[in-house]
Amino acid sequence: MILRKALRYLLLTLVGVVAFFVILMIFSVAPVDRTNADLLPSYDTTMKRIEALDVASREPSAGFSVGFGKTNITPSEPVPTAGYGKRMGKPYHSVHDSIFVRAMVITNGVKKVAIVSADLLIMPPTVTALLDEKLRAIGFSLDNTYLGATHSHNSIGQWGEGATRIIYGDYDASVVNFIADGIVSSVKNADEDVLPATLKSGRIAVPHAVENRLIDDGPEDPMLRAIEIVRADGTTGVMLSFPAHATCLSQGTLELSRDFPGVVVDELESKGYTFAMYLAGAVGSHKGSAPAKNWSCMTWMADQLTQAFISVRDSLQPIRDSSVVMARVPLALSEPQVKISEDWKIRGWLFRAAFGEYENFLTVLRLGDLIMLGTPCDFSGELMEPLDSLATRLDKNVLVTSFNGGYIGYVTRGKYYDVDHYETRLMNWYAPGTGEYLTESLKKLMLVVSDTN
Repeated sequence: MILRKALRYLLLTLVGVVAFFVILMIFSVAPVDRTNADLLPSYDTTMKRIEALDVASREPSAGFSVGFGKTNITPSEPVPTAGYGKRMGKPYHSVHDSIFVRAMVITNGVKKVAIVSADLLIMPPTVTALLDEKLRAIGFSLDNTYLGATHSHNSIGQWGEGATRIIYGDYDASVVNFIADGIVSSVKNADEDVLPATLKSGRIAVPHAVENRLIDDGPEDPMLRAIEIVRADGTTGVMLSFPAHATCLSQGTLELSRDFPGVVVDELESKGYTFAMYLAGAVGSHKGSAPAKNWSCMTWMADQLTQAFISVRDSLQPIRDSSVVMARVPLALSEPQVKISEDWKIRGWLFRAAFGEYENFLTVLRLGDLIMLGTPCDFSGELMEPLDSLATRLDKNVLVTSFNGGYIGYVTRGKYYDVDHYETRLMNWYAPGTGEYLTESLKKLMLVVSDTN
């Protein structure tokens, strides 16, 4: 009798456990939707938001004036790193090179904007959520602050909430505030340093320094995009952007570092520039093509980019007028579908519960005939060609950066949606066609801000 009761209890328990997991699977997992059923409404919503933008520019009261600022954000004690999931939030052992926030403030007498780059994997959404209020205390806001990151995979973590703490270390509000305060300090320093200046821009092909990591022999964006600043007192600045991932350092290297973008900045300042900064470009699908990894990779990548820039900097073209226009557009998105296999995804509610919900947006900054576009993702370099083509038709230069303060994973060409690769399987979080959707949205932004003469 006792044995029979025990077996009955065990059976009921087993049935209960199985039923629980069946119900959990039903409510948490679903087939991947390749119909794009909710992509078109998202597209229409974002297009209407772009068309409704108030981007009328007032006549500049003066030419450009530019200020430079930077703030060291190296923690006083080691913290977990962000960049490689296999590290599982391990802290760095030592500091190879310090990390910074760098900023430029640009004004034309009637409009003032800041461009910010942090030596971080991304510009964390948790940091962005704090910034508007903190920036308003110094006369700025998210509406006139263009955010970016260098995308170093050997910088600090502890800024991600929810499930990301497994990868980037436990969320720590003090770290998030520390980063946000560093950004504010950098912008404030730049705002107090403003001097009349002339700006030049251009792009330089460096095809031997980048390759497609998603598709063998796939197309690449080989362009190093540059802005050079010469101020009235003779001081100079430069901002570079390139589409290669900053992954010179391997997952086994637990030293704090800016990776190759930090060496680029240091080399430019050693060659006479008063101030240099770097923003990750359209890094999706792209990696550096250095012949070796780790420290020698950092030096090689920096040398290629620095030498390419120095060799043609005299041919950079002056930015033709001093108009300044900036806008942020909330980005409507389809239901997230993070794949756990080729044909199965976790449901949107579970993704949001695990990773949190943050505002995502597109950013546009026009400086005369230069248009900068900020994206909340690893934006694929393969998507640059139609944007460059439109820029040529508009007689403009275009510069696209990733990590503008939101994050929606990797955004690649729709035809690669089923490719079994990290970018398109694990980190492609939205419907196939999202890459083309963002590209068309960015093209629309270019057209809208180009009509503000």
